[in-house]
Amino acid sequence: MNAITPNGDGHNDVLNYSDLRLKQDVSIEVVDRYGAPVYRSSEKNYIWDGKSGGRTLSTGTYWYILKWTEPDTKLPVSHSGWLLIKNRE
Repeated sequence: MNAITPNGDGHNDVLNYSDLRLKQDVSIEVVDRYGAPVYRSSEKNYIWDGKSGGRTLSTGTYWYILKWTEPDTKLPVSHSGWLLIKNRE
């Protein structure tokens, strides 16, 4: 999924990477178009609600970086991509 609409309607309200709970040392970071961090995951938190510091972010394109360690091989993995946040403004 490359878009979230955090409007509380129960559809696409959050970015959910709960499948990564089986991995080790998971981190999720979201940055704005200028590269400024707007979200960093805390311990074992795989869901992001599209907010930064409790405030709703503006509609726009953001970039995410997922990192983890594979439990069986101990190899580090990094994956990045874009995400559209669509809010009513």
